[in-house]
Amino acid sequence: MYLIDRHTLQNSVYKFNQFHDEMRSDDVASSPADALFQAHGQRIWRNYGPLYESTKLLIEAESLKASETWNRTQESIHKHTHRLILAKDALDNKQLQASARISKFFGNDYTEEWRICSKKYELQVAHFNRELLDKYSICRNSLDSIMDHFEQDVVVEGSFLNTASQEIEKLSKTCQIWQLKQAGFNHAGVLLCTVSGIGRINQRITTSLDLCDAILLEMSMEDLDTPSCLFYYDIKMQFDEVFFQIESCALA
Repeated sequence: MYLIDRHTLQNSVYKFNQFHDEMRSDDVASSPADALFQAHGQRIWRNYGPLYESTKLLIEAESLKASETWNRTQESIHKHTHRLILAKDALDNKQLQASARISKFFGNDYTEEWRICSKKYELQVAHFNRELLDKYSICRNSLDSIMDHFEQDVVVEGSFLNTASQEIEKLSKTCQIWQLKQAGFNHAGVLLCTVSGIGRINQRITTSLDLCDAILLEMSMEDLDTPSCLFYYDIKMQFDEVFFQIESCALA
């Protein structure tokens, strides 16, 4: 049994109170117990060990990779969406032009020269009118279908890809990796939670990317290259040639 004399005890209390006052002046702790805990804790927690640091770096690396994946995918989505919108706008503009010319052809506001020159093309222009309307409708529907497919699937999957990086970062708290800083906790459980969580998110990323790539490929190949769209533009070119011949004849 160890005995502490009165002088030693008083000296220890004095030093403890002095230490407490110094800690309070630095806003380190609000009580003697907190001060002692933080003073010792700083020495302990500065060295977290390779297990914690490696797990932390793994989460950071996987989060960064997910973020880079989303950035590339987002760029591709914007590129293909812009192309599809341009294709729809170009189709609409072509049809507006064709409709205006057909209205002029069958309208009453024309010269005698125009009437004479257009007379022999009436049946041909009427045929063009029916074909243009029919193929325009089919082509427009195909583009709308691609856009609908995009909005239903790519937007949903893109939303997940956009948040995948944050979901991986959340594993630090979800799996409580702080437990790896010291002994006495279930390190195996923490590591299993972290690795399985990253694997689950990465698997979902792969699935989302496959779906997005398939739809974006469809948008690349089919926006202006569907048979109905190609047929429409071919008929439009033929009609433009006939209309040009009529105009040239009327102005001669």
